[in-house]
Amino acid sequence: MKKIKIKDFYITIDRCLIYKDYGIIADTHIGFDVFFGEGGANFPLLQKDEVIKKALNIVEKYKISNLIINGDIKHNFKPFPKEIEFLKEFIDFMSEYVNVILIKGNHDTFISPTGYEIFDYFEIDNYIIFHGDREINKDLLKNKFWILGHEHPSIKLRDEVGAIIKLPAYLLNKNYIVLPAFNPLSPGNDLINNPASSKVIKKDYLNSEVIAITDIGLLNFGTLRKLREFAKSHL
Repeated sequence: MKKIKIKDFYITIDRCLIYKDYGIIADTHIGFDVFFGEGGANFPLLQKDEVIKKALNIVEKYKISNLIINGDIKHNFKPFPKEIEFLKEFIDFMSEYVNVILIKGNHDTFISPTGYEIFDYFEIDNYIIFHGDREINKDLLKNKFWILGHEHPSIKLRDEVGAIIKLPAYLLNKNYIVLPAFNPLSPGNDLINNPASSKVIKKDYLNSEVIAITDIGLLNFGTLRKLREFAKSHL
């Protein structure tokens, strides 16, 4: 399947969630390539254009009017001029097509001086969207379904001959959904073998369903707890 309806939103193969005329993505990490360049690597500075291409595809494919970027819009903690330049190009370009709504993540230092408004969280109907790197006021969360980023959820699968494939994934829980990183080069946290890093989901993330993005569509692998048990029994 290319998309799955959950409640009244859609999970898509395009690393985004669709609700009404909103597209919601997380972890674009603009400047990921700048990080390597500043370290002396001969790394092509193409990620901004790739992220724009994927974001434009969402706008055209799902006919959205609003694009919410749920944290870690940029990558580096230091104020690299090239990254800020890329960030402005990305946001300005996308703003020509949709209303861009920015939510702050832990990587999003030095955005305010650029003049863009950035929110700690954003509410739509019964949904509250926040990055997930830190907890927010509990009163805000009551009777709300949470839409999170930060975790970069993925699963690493090994077949009987030792071949390994790593798949970006959504984590779907009764209280929340965690989006995969939108930037395809951002490392995914293999949750079969690693713990969750987000404090917000640590208590119950093992009960979440893993909906992986694959070449043949979205696949539900059941709960993360059962996946871990299966992986341990086949070591």
